[in-house]
Amino acid sequence: MQQGGRYAQGVPSYYSSSPVQIPQGYNADADAEALMKSMKGIGTNDAVLSNIIATRSREQLQEVKRVFNAKYGKTLESWIKGDTSGRYQDLLLALIHSKAEYDAHLIKNAVKGLGTNDEALVEAICTRTNQDLIEMKQAYQAMYKLDVSKDVADDTSGDYQHLLLAVLKADRPENMPVDVNAAKADAQRLYKAGEGKIGTDEATFIEILTRRSFPQLHTIAECYGQIAGHSLESGISKETSGNFKKAMITLITPKDEYFATQIHDAIDGAGTKDDKLIRNIAYISGHRDLCRATNNYYMHRFKHNIANDVGGDTSGWYGKTAKAVLDNRITL
Repeated sequence: MQQGGRYAQGVPSYYSSSPVQIPQGYNADADAEALMKSMKGIGTNDAVLSNIIATRSREQLQEVKRVFNAKYGKTLESWIKGDTSGRYQDLLLALIHSKAEYDAHLIKNAVKGLGTNDEALVEAICTRTNQDLIEMKQAYQAMYKLDVSKDVADDTSGDYQHLLLAVLKADRPENMPVDVNAAKADAQRLYKAGEGKIGTDEATFIEILTRRSFPQLHTIAECYGQIAGHSLESGISKETSGNFKKAMITLITPKDEYFATQIHDAIDGAGTKDDKLIRNIAYISGHRDLCRATNNYYMHRFKHNIANDVGGDTSGWYGKTAKAVLDNRITL
């Protein structure tokens, strides 16, 4: 095993929290005016609407929203809802939300009503940085006047619940170098807690998977393979099941691999899983480095450019906008 695996030389920026960068020299007034003109009156100039939403960063779009509301007395969201429809509208709204607002929206939709959308719930919790989670919890309280941890607890149970609540504490170590010796020790602990004994010590899995940095987890997974002769994912699958298993596998999967696989699944075969596609594009588009890494993994595994595949599986301004978002973030 290479010492330190993929992350021996450093922690990718999309694994650690960083403060929002305020755009320098950006003219939000001009974009707000252009967006109003594109939607005002009969018909919509979708070329302008799509281009601005697809090519501006989330931080820039938050400035546009603020200016738009101040200048015109109505929110940009309300104008988009009045001038677009279907999946095109869904994608535009996902892109103009702040990251925190959108994640809060995803979790609320996942737990409200009968049943739980566990796929969306796991994704919105188990792939996020500490700062993502802290800001989401604040947004959830502001938007719904509820505590997100309580809502998640009320809609889940058992080890699955304990794992999600531990992640939601948002105190995972970040910005730390990979410690290979510690990874070997943790890999041995996981083996002894699962495959190396009768029964499973779920508490050990929860502790390690929620209290180590993501790059450290990936190195632990590599060390586990040396001990067990097969992947940590296989070991987890043997010892656990259901949503608890899925959440743990999400935590140990590198983000570029996870999002590339999820987007491929959303567009593979007959039809498109639009909800999955939109929420994945919405997240990676807020992290240019992650978007590029996801495309690199996608090309390695599926032999195609991710933007071209997404554009080929969708249509109309929905498809054009989805492709433009990915092209813009992937291109240097």
